[in-house]
Amino acid sequence: MIDTKLDHVGIVVPDLEHAMKALGAHLGVEWMGVFEPTMPMQDAKRGDREVSLRIALTPDPPRLELIEAIPDSPWQLDEERMLLHHLAYYVDDLGADSAQVAGPCPIEIAGVGAEGDIPRTFTYHVHEGLRFELLERRETPLT
Repeated sequence: MIDTKLDHVGIVVPDLEHAMKALGAHLGVEWMGVFEPTMPMQDAKRGDREVSLRIALTPDPPRLELIEAIPDSPWQLDEERMLLHHLAYYVDDLGADSAQVAGPCPIEIAGVGAEGDIPRTFTYHVHEGLRFELLERRETPLT
């Protein structure tokens, strides 16, 4: 079941540090730092691959999540400006909940687990241009 409390809003930006500085100044938000995970993912267009991301998050939900643009990926930008990318929600069972939603909202990209299990960590779904992310619940809170 989808937890309807919004966890975060994802925004793709051309330059992570510049966006952090600008939004920090304009909105008064603070950042938890820059995270640089390499995540195994799968999508129908490119298959299995690893993607290195650069992400910044505000500390309190609903968080702002800034993701530095990556060409030829779901995180690409067509213009040099910030772009609302997705809304993210936690789910009780990522596999079952993603499968249920995938009928009307196909999975665009999904996280791949260490054993090759799919989906793990997250799925992105798109419905009429709106992208949303379903997230596995974390064992420990993000701090």
